[in-house]
Amino acid sequence: MVVSKRTPSDADVEAVELVNETAESERKVRASLERNRVLGRGLKVGKSFKVQGADGSAWYEVTHIGPAMANVEWRDYGLDRCMDEMLAAGGEFPRPVVERLVHHHDTLQELFEALA
Repeated sequence: MVVSKRTPSDADVEAVELVNETAESERKVRASLERNRVLGRGLKVGKSFKVQGADGSAWYEVTHIGPAMANVEWRDYGLDRCMDEMLAAGGEFPRPVVERLVHHHDTLQELFEALA
């Protein structure tokens, strides 16, 4: 009996890489949501929020809060590497805009958890 050793094809390697990337993306999202749970509702440094776009989800983290402005940074939590058109890779934005985005995310997350 002849046993041949099969070498992985490019498709096999790509499938393994996709599974690993998906697992890493899901781990990052879970860690972000757990940090949000610890921080509680509202605008806080370290708070993450998701913005839905036409081609995917863009994740951002609040990095600084001032009296009139708040800074956010894009986070690579998704496989699609989507960025919001307005927020792009992040930067300084009017505080009320960021507060609304965080509130929107908090509300949707609360609803999602209630339905789960």
